[in-house]
Amino acid sequence: MAAAGAAEPADTRLAQADVTDLETLVDTPTTQKALKVGTKEIVPFVFLNEEVPYGFSVELWNRIADDLGLQTEWVRYDSVGDMLEGLSDGQIDTAIAGISITAKRESQQIDFTYPFYRSGLQLMVRAKSTNPIALMVSGLLSWRFWQPMLLVLATSAGVGILVWMVEHEHNDKFSGSPIEGIGQGIWFSIVTLGTFGYGDVTPDKLPGRIIAVVWMGASFFIVADFIASLTVGQLSTSQLSIEDLRGEKVAVVDGTTGERYTRSQPVEVIEFKLFDSALAALESGSVEAIVHDYPTLKYIASRDPDTFELAGAPLTQEDYGVAFREGAEMAEIVSQEILELQEQGYLRSLREKWFGSSRDER
Repeated sequence: MAAAGAAEPADTRLAQADVTDLETLVDTPTTQKALKVGTKEIVPFVFLNEEVPYGFSVELWNRIADDLGLQTEWVRYDSVGDMLEGLSDGQIDTAIAGISITAKRESQQIDFTYPFYRSGLQLMVRAKSTNPIALMVSGLLSWRFWQPMLLVLATSAGVGILVWMVEHEHNDKFSGSPIEGIGQGIWFSIVTLGTFGYGDVTPDKLPGRIIAVVWMGASFFIVADFIASLTVGQLSTSQLSIEDLRGEKVAVVDGTTGERYTRSQPVEVIEFKLFDSALAALESGSVEAIVHDYPTLKYIASRDPDTFELAGAPLTQEDYGVAFREGAEMAEIVSQEILELQEQGYLRSLREKWFGSSRDER
């Protein structure tokens, strides 16, 4: 990998490449073979819905190719895994999209250029409705509401049964049939939990009062936990984390760094072959969130804020690079070109064009 510094002219750099590498690019000084460049749709880096690809990465590559005097033949792939496999097999000469530089990929006979974009994994969820009725209905139907509610009811029932067991033989309030007496005990525990004091039903013997005192002390923690559990559902996106989605379904794209990361988290991983399928699952409510590359999710959320929103800070830090087969001299040449474009401010202007800001401050 080249160090930052004064870059040599493009023709000089090409001349330094070994003969084998150049033979794959050039027939004669005036007749070039087109370089086969693999790519995959990763918005806004690559859009493939038109005849000619476009996007951040496509624009960057076109500038590199112009500066180096290269011709390009775009080869489209459905997944990053297929694209890198095609690169290793010699189907293409290089690959560019939003390809994260990882140790695993470097160990699989892939060389990367100097990074051209700093990325990372991000969590995205459905945007919260601003309609109060919709919010209320959504909350009542949410397991996040009923889980702590059932816990409170179960503990209250347990305490109510204990109070009935020690009080029903001598306390008229808990006498009668077992169903009626246990009902009174549960009523006592719920009233005590809600008011932190006795209601209209009270124990009058020492064992029952000891249970009541312990229950009142525990009620502080039970109520606090209940409120905290409900609050998770109301967290702003800047506070929500993947830990808050424990046990929930989270979508990932098969074979990505997002999949590998999410499998280490306490969530149920739902794999999709295509990102669009994962996005549709989130919109429909089949999953609670997506873990994917930050810039892609940011681009989508900014264009459809009523449907999607980012949750929390980026989960990881990753860099994007141009991929070559291991040992390819062109990797060094393109690295020098990326460094030169960075020094010229071209990468900054490209980020501002496609993202509206310069989040990636190198």
